[in-house]
Amino acid sequence: MINRAHRRDYLLQILRAAGNPVPTNELHKELIRWVDRHGDGDEVHEKKTTIRDLRILESLNYVRSAKDKGDTRNLCWKAVGRSHSLALSPSDAMSLTAIFQHAERFGLHSATHELKGLRDYAELAMQDGSLRKLDFSKRVTSGTRFTVLQPGVVNPEHLKRLQMAIIEGRPLEVEYRPRDAGGVKCIYQLKPLALSHQDSNIYLSAYVLEEEWLGEAPDPEQPRGKYSSNGPNSLCALMLHRITKVEPGKRDIDDPKDYDVHSEEAQKDLVTIHTLPQKTRLLLSENLYNRLSENPLDANQKLVPNGSRWLLTCKIRDTQGLRLFLMSNAADIEVLEPLNLREYIRKSLATALKMYE
Repeated sequence: MINRAHRRDYLLQILRAAGNPVPTNELHKELIRWVDRHGDGDEVHEKKTTIRDLRILESLNYVRSAKDKGDTRNLCWKAVGRSHSLALSPSDAMSLTAIFQHAERFGLHSATHELKGLRDYAELAMQDGSLRKLDFSKRVTSGTRFTVLQPGVVNPEHLKRLQMAIIEGRPLEVEYRPRDAGGVKCIYQLKPLALSHQDSNIYLSAYVLEEEWLGEAPDPEQPRGKYSSNGPNSLCALMLHRITKVEPGKRDIDDPKDYDVHSEEAQKDLVTIHTLPQKTRLLLSENLYNRLSENPLDANQKLVPNGSRWLLTCKIRDTQGLRLFLMSNAADIEVLEPLNLREYIRKSLATALKMYE
């Protein structure tokens, strides 16, 4: 089935190939020939649909229109602005398909559903480039050896409002269910700054100006972060499946100066950063050496023999992700340095062993 993404892409291809302005009638005729070659046989494509597609491309600064000198009732169109084509090569389409599959494994079902036209277009590009008929769902996949938890249930309308607020720079009023707050909700006047799609959840990085608890507020001396805000006038990370309402904001809120979602300040709540990059030394079994020599723990790691094992040295942050990796490979890794990380792993393993005694 030909959809609007396919049509608009082909219109752009026609105009870029032509170089000179092309009348609407000629574009429509060429598009009909293309639809007949690639459609399912029952599609009806009207000239007003072609004009609407061209107007959309014009609003995105891909094409420009002008009166046809030979017929002032008609328009001519030419490609302008951005020079790249929307067309996908078959190999690019395979990569895009893998990206879609990987996104779905980590909870982005609603997002991939909204982009169904692009996904269908990738399938069409693969079919067009193939010398034989293939079911590409059996030829491209994405996966992980780790158990992936089911995603939290996100209201797609909330996600859409947050995305548009980030794009348009608008503040929002957000009702939220903080974890470990006895079921009490909180209303935040905040500025949405970025979205982080990680593991099975989506997190909102935001600057909270004010908060209003709908009940008894938790002890202010207790640590905050990730499952609630860090308090007024601070950055935080909120889980989208804990957001219960999204409304227009009631305060003017500016973005923090030089905000970057990749900065230490933003990441410390998104991925739980315990320290800045620090010297880390690990003793590895032969089995884990084989893996980390091909898939390094860090780009700056060094591996040298150490008796019957291997010594890995690198400079890396102590994060929740690193700790999960060390625990999941505990039988093949001994942490030598830093000492506080070694002690954390030792205590965690001792606690786990007690459960199995």
